[in-house]
Amino acid sequence: MAEQIEHLKTLYSENQEREKKKLEIIADPIRKPFHILSFKGINAIFFLHKAFIERDFQASKAFLYKVAMTNSYYHEKLNGEIFNVLDTFTYPLLSDSSSLVDRYLHYEKTEHPDSFSTYFGKAVQSVLKDDSQGLQANIDGLMKWSEKGWAKQYYGIVTTLEGFLAEDKSVIEKGLHEIAALHAKQEQPAVVKDYFNLEATALAKLAWRKGLEVGVNNRLVPHELLPVRELSVYQGYEFFKEIER
Repeated sequence: MAEQIEHLKTLYSENQEREKKKLEIIADPIRKPFHILSFKGINAIFFLHKAFIERDFQASKAFLYKVAMTNSYYHEKLNGEIFNVLDTFTYPLLSDSSSLVDRYLHYEKTEHPDSFSTYFGKAVQSVLKDDSQGLQANIDGLMKWSEKGWAKQYYGIVTTLEGFLAEDKSVIEKGLHEIAALHAKQEQPAVVKDYFNLEATALAKLAWRKGLEVGVNNRLVPHELLPVRELSVYQGYEFFKEIER
């Protein structure tokens, strides 16, 4: 773990410089669309450093907010697909920003309606909307995909969501353990995977948001990130103002 920590510290310093360069680049409107998504990776590193090196989990949510808002900008301003990556809907949940969570509730357009990642994103929306019919439909879609390929390693998502459908805390916890157990075989984001499991932690957070205070005795689901405590202010990039509501 010491080696991973030193690596993260190095990445943190490198991304401080990278952020400055990218902000200069996007001042050019022509180049801007090709560099916006860089801010996702940059802020993911900033989040990891704040949470796991500085151990300030509360302040780290500011960077999760920036990751999620970058995704929103890409979708709303640049017409990019938002459902095509499995971890997309994890960041607004983990940020604890109620306005950001609400923003993600309204995303509907997708180029790939029949995909594991789309069913996952829409299942999260269904839970937040208390839409049991929609949740069941998305569970069915996830179940179909989890029988083959890379999605087999995420079958615990189905168990977890069935727990939400039944409002059964124990089933949710069982599913979270199933997700975390296959962490090493999943396509978790680079560097992030060394510290925690995005989907398991976000779904645990979703349970807390719904009043089900689940507990998972696993370092891949950090308890410090689970209580819902919104920041008083979320600072964003200047370009976020282009999609202000």
